Amino acid sequence: MKILITGATSGIGFDLAKDLAKKSYTVYITTHKTEQLEEVSKRIKKESLLIYPYKMDIRKEKDRRLIRKINPDVLVNHAGIGNGGSILDIDINVLKDNYETNIFASFSLLKEFYDLKLERGEQGKIFVTSSVASMLPIPFLGCYTSSKAAISMLVKTLYLELKSRNSKISISLIEPGAYHTGFNQVMIDNKQLFTEKSSQIYKNIPSMNRIQRNMFALIEKKNTMSLVKKVSKEIEKEHPKFLIRKPMIQGLMAKITFLFY
Repeated sequence: MKILITGATSGIGFDLAKDLAKKSYTVYITTHKTEQLEEVSKRIKKESLLIYPYKMDIRKEKDRRLIRKINPDVLVNHAGIGNGGSILDIDINVLKDNYETNIFASFSLLKEFYDLKLERGEQGKIFVTSSVASMLPIPFLGCYTSSKAAISMLVKTLYLELKSRNSKISISLIEPGAYHTGFNQVMIDNKQLFTEKSSQIYKNIPSMNRIQRNMFALIEKKNTMSLVKKVSKEIEKEHPKFLIRKPMIQGLMAKITFLFY
């Protein structure tokens, strides 16, 4: 089985690639930038892993064509970005950048995979990474959480559409909770980068960052393996489960918290 995982430079994506490679599957991963490709290639060599890395900017059509060269059996659409900042203060292009990467480019790649499998009359499995944050509005992280909410709704809709076609291609939605991969901390810290100095909240950003960092320090899982093992297990199944959400307690807490808004 050939598996392609996008956005797998580190964190959940890379850990999943490692787990699948150790099971002797043919694993391909992609990075956004050339320097990331060099770094991950060194890590793969150091850890003696049989993983094939490629550079792919999912926003570029020519890069997305890599999927036709590889023709994987499984696509794990994991690539994504997160920009912080107040919705009222950020430049609209910051919001567009989140949506362009997390939604439009991601689903363009998904469609490329679907069309390829349809042309060849082959079975295929699609896994799309969203987030438990898709269920919960988090102040000053709205660019990210709203893009994830859109992803979850699109995947849920696509699941029903594929069922109505009796498609040979399955789709599954991955909604991770908070894991300590560094992604959340980068997103928290970059809100200052995307906020005008004239903004009413600019001087309060350092204290906001401390509060959010402390919050994530309390809830983040230090190890990704509970999620990785679950996703890996579903990839191996002929008929994967649709919704993969770990840790379950964080999903439940997000639902309960929303009731108080």
